[in-house]
Amino acid sequence: MDTQKIMIVDDDPHICEIVQAYCEREGFQTSYSHNGTEAMNLLGSFKPDLIVLDVLLANENGIDWCMNARNYTNAPIVFLSSREEDEVKISALSYGGDDYVTKPFSPGVLMAKIKAHLRRVSTGKKERQLELPGLTLDYYAQSVHLGSLTVFLSKKEFSLLSYMAQHANRVVSVDALFQLVWGMESLEDTRTVAVHMSNLRKKIEADPANPEKIITIRGIGYMLVAGYPQDKSI
Repeated sequence: MDTQKIMIVDDDPHICEIVQAYCEREGFQTSYSHNGTEAMNLLGSFKPDLIVLDVLLANENGIDWCMNARNYTNAPIVFLSSREEDEVKISALSYGGDDYVTKPFSPGVLMAKIKAHLRRVSTGKKERQLELPGLTLDYYAQSVHLGSLTVFLSKKEFSLLSYMAQHANRVVSVDALFQLVWGMESLEDTRTVAVHMSNLRKKIEADPANPEKIITIRGIGYMLVAGYPQDKSI
């Protein structure tokens, strides 16, 4: 079994060292960052299984960082904070957090929470994947695996790709995609589907200008090609 990875984001070096020491004693691989910008870069390179995140980072709101991170990962996020107000806890849990631990904290309690979330993740991971030839969707990590390459998608990009994957090699209309992702009450119009589809192609196509995975069916919508490339001149 691969070693699970814990990412720690806290502007207090002492807190980072404490959490790191306890995590590594339990056999986890760790890495930490003291500010949001560095942490976002680390998120992409380290690919953590769980994130321990301070609510108040230096010059940045940890809840805002969490909301941004949710475009790239679905790893559990356990907040650490000296703030005990209910409204802060509610915001943290409403905008992407999975748990909330107040400072000063018991390292033992924090580790118990971390293990519980990782068990939940491990239990559900295999059941939350959709495999197609050359392409695997990971519903937990909100990512797509293209051979050995892993690409993280925004929520809307993943929703579009997921729906097309469930209807692979079949034409999906623009209207169907729009209603699924944006809903009846959206103020957007269906042209926004093309914008997101273009961004999606830039992430998963070898040549976005000549796509082989997501092809356009003129006047109708799109098709996700699973298997051998098809004629793209439809």
